[in-house]
Amino acid sequence: MCRVCGFPLDGLWATATDTEYGTTAEPFSYYLCGDCDCISIDPLPAGRLDEIYPSTYYSFASGRGNAPGLVFRVKERLDLQTYRSTLRLLGVDAPRILDVGGGTGEVSSMFVRRGGGATALVVDPDEPSIEVARSRGLDGFAGTIEELDTDRRFDLVLLLNLIEHVADPVGVLRKAREHLDRDGLVWLQTPNFRALDGRLFRHRNWAGYHCPRHWVIFGEEGLRKAVSAAGLEVVRFKRTQGGGFWAQSVLGLRRARRMRTGELTWSPVAGGPEGVPKPLIRYRGFGPLAAAGTAFDLATRGFREVSQVVVLARRA
Repeated sequence: MCRVCGFPLDGLWATATDTEYGTTAEPFSYYLCGDCDCISIDPLPAGRLDEIYPSTYYSFASGRGNAPGLVFRVKERLDLQTYRSTLRLLGVDAPRILDVGGGTGEVSSMFVRRGGGATALVVDPDEPSIEVARSRGLDGFAGTIEELDTDRRFDLVLLLNLIEHVADPVGVLRKAREHLDRDGLVWLQTPNFRALDGRLFRHRNWAGYHCPRHWVIFGEEGLRKAVSAAGLEVVRFKRTQGGGFWAQSVLGLRRARRMRTGELTWSPVAGGPEGVPKPLIRYRGFGPLAAAGTAFDLATRGFREVSQVVVLARRA
């Protein structure tokens, strides 16, 4: 069943395994809905969240932070560029920010630190991550946006790499719309399965599947339709970069082969529990590969689709 329109899916798009975190060797299937221009995982692993989101997950407080060095600095610079242009669209210097699925509040705290009196409320189901967000001076709510009960309205709602993780992405977009002030904006970032790396690694555990944690992945046209279906209109649509997907797709090739042959012996994460696989983002080759992928995407995004897109939208 399509996670967007609810109709039967057109056909098998790809089968993938969790080469990124190694939580399971089980294969998962992604099916195409040509009408919605999206792929959906089926069956949905909704009852297995504790299994498929390990303690080493990158956005958790226990996940030991971000991508290394240059990759993080480039991402931070791009985020700040978008933030500044968003403030110009909003016409405010001190936005009230709702950071949905924001983990430890890393991105929203960066915006608050820029000054001007901005405030942020971080919403995330991971309680330890919310505690970190609070220690950064942010408000925090341990739960989902569907569970958030507040009369507060916000100038900017962040949905950064979130809607691909949920069973009802249009429903989440509608909830984000409800929390907008009259002239507020939703800042949405999500993968694009029709990007070049998505096609090249389609049958090779493309990292954009983030298997099995990404449940719905849109193409550009499908994303526009979903935004419209939620009662929002696109103000700005921008291709950004997916350097991390390039890096993990390449690094995952060897891990997938070793998983198939049973050769793989997991390396415990430093400071983590014994037997927990080392995430690919912690591999030595991740930084150089991600930097190369980022440079390639930024240089070519003007004439081809890339695997991360940014949408700014307001109430229709």
